[in-house]
Amino acid sequence: MKGRLPIGPFDAAFRMPMLCDCDLQAGRVSEAAGTALAAPATRWLAFEGLTPDEGAVLASRVCARAGVHHAAAFCEAVEAAAGLEVSMEHHAWRVILSEWARIASHLEVVSDVARCLQDDITSGPPRRYLLRIRESFNLLCSDPFASGAIVPGGVSLTGDTAAVDSMSEAAMALKKDASMWQRKLRLSGPRLSSSHLDMKDIPDEHPPAPAFRASGSELDVRSGDDAPGFYAEAGYSPVVRTGGTPLDRALVLLGEVVSSLELIDKAHEVADYGGPPEARALGAGSGSGLWESSHGGLEYRVFLASDGRLSRVRPASAADVVAELVGPALKGAPFEDVAPALVSLNMCVSCSTA
Repeated sequence: MKGRLPIGPFDAAFRMPMLCDCDLQAGRVSEAAGTALAAPATRWLAFEGLTPDEGAVLASRVCARAGVHHAAAFCEAVEAAAGLEVSMEHHAWRVILSEWARIASHLEVVSDVARCLQDDITSGPPRRYLLRIRESFNLLCSDPFASGAIVPGGVSLTGDTAAVDSMSEAAMALKKDASMWQRKLRLSGPRLSSSHLDMKDIPDEHPPAPAFRASGSELDVRSGDDAPGFYAEAGYSPVVRTGGTPLDRALVLLGEVVSSLELIDKAHEVADYGGPPEARALGAGSGSGLWESSHGGLEYRVFLASDGRLSRVRPASAADVVAELVGPALKGAPFEDVAPALVSLNMCVSCSTA
């Protein structure tokens, strides 16, 4: 039997407007292609004419899951353009916010993978942690997604910094649960191992992304001597698997949850908040900033006019490269297993810059 079956553009299996067309032979995917239906690329024109502070708030609202990471990449670019220095104490706070946002995003993806498998044990419990993170962000930043918390020059926290203690208290239980979810997902190995995204399918000059680290790539913006700020001090080692299956991708996400908790512990030893950074007049310049979002590498390039306002903003995201690899990632999968395989790619149409 040969035919074509779609998933989407709006489907309960994955939380994004996306159409995935699958060509089938004998019930298995022979070819597939995904079409993202995100906002048009012209949305980046909304930055033009804003102050860098206003641009940071806008960047933090590009994506619910990765808004903190967008703001961090944007602010790193502004700081490079204006020669602003960020204290290690404030950079450690950026890491704390970023890693908790990453944990929330990864838990949501793992939950959705499990939901596709009708695995109630693994689909429901991660969302309880997600709710706790959002509540703590609201107490810390007056926003459940920490929008506006990362600003040029550092961070600006409007609430009580003790709000993160609630999240830290849950860390030990979360580590144990992550280990249990890994074991539970392995029981669904046959449904999550019928397709592979091999390194030969990934471009040589690929950006870092969890989906690629599940295929053997060791790229991660947070690792190495060139890692930004506190990440370089922390000596982060990427979570890598080599199978390239949907199971590998889900296990990488859970592995990164545990690694993020370890990064947060280290950052707490350095983080100190004495108030927002001092305002400073900015002039003309350009710069780029790179950050590891929950979906992969994220780069912003900004251009400042003579009055210090944004004249141009150009982002680049790993989300675009991941979306282009839907075909090889799904090839060989039975149609009934396409949904969890697709979700495990951890794509994000909001983060798309194409």
